[in-house]
Amino acid sequence: MATLRASSRMNETAGCQRRTGKFRPGSYIRQMLATGLFFALGIIGSPVFWILHLLAGSRIPVRTGQKMVRGLFRIFARGMRALGMLQLEVQGLEALQDIRGTVIVSNHPALLDAVLLLSRLPPAACVMRADLLRNPALCGSALLGGYITNDSGPAFVRQGIEKIRTGGNVLIFPEGTRTITPPLNRFKHGFAMVATRSQAAVQTIVIEYRGTHLTKGVSLFSPTEGPLHFVLRAGERFFPKPDETPPEFSRRVEAWFRTELEKPESRF
Repeated sequence: MATLRASSRMNETAGCQRRTGKFRPGSYIRQMLATGLFFALGIIGSPVFWILHLLAGSRIPVRTGQKMVRGLFRIFARGMRALGMLQLEVQGLEALQDIRGTVIVSNHPALLDAVLLLSRLPPAACVMRADLLRNPALCGSALLGGYITNDSGPAFVRQGIEKIRTGGNVLIFPEGTRTITPPLNRFKHGFAMVATRSQAAVQTIVIEYRGTHLTKGVSLFSPTEGPLHFVLRAGERFFPKPDETPPEFSRRVEAWFRTELEKPESRF
């Protein structure tokens, strides 16, 4: 039994080493500069966006606010690349720039997924956790961009449908949190409720990510080898069938994601 416990501790330690990587001062400095850039842009941009929302309110169209947030996220992505901390491949997203009234769904392997997607997608309202509205680096962007919180199921679905019916796009991560059980957590059905009730198209985006940094349970400050390698790939577009229930539609889309993520060529 003692041997088994010792072996377990050794495996846990090895797993931790694989997750955090080796400490190299130069690489870690670039990593911390990239982390600092995110918070610096948030600390500068979020109050500006919050003040604009407070003073101008509805006079700033939500779509305009979303474009402003997209511009801020693009600055961050460029800064990450300049620091050698981001390698980003985009496949097929340029063909989506004119979509309207669409539910956009993606898997969620890492912390930067929403930032990278919103920097590349057409203007969209992102569904986010309610507690992020208390984050000073994010709350201004969320308010100006008309983002939706997922703390109340009926309200979230109602707001999503309203945005779809007025021609807006909604970005949802159906896993609900970053992936815990690769390749994919079980989907929650909220996105399917929005799509089936509004009869909106669902555009899939597959995120492929190399590494464990910024994944669930890994500290933001744990050392990692840069650059972080992301692939954002436009996938199939789904339409709810007339007699299809939200859980059935959700399972159909989830099955497609699992097939895509389990393909050998989809793995790094």
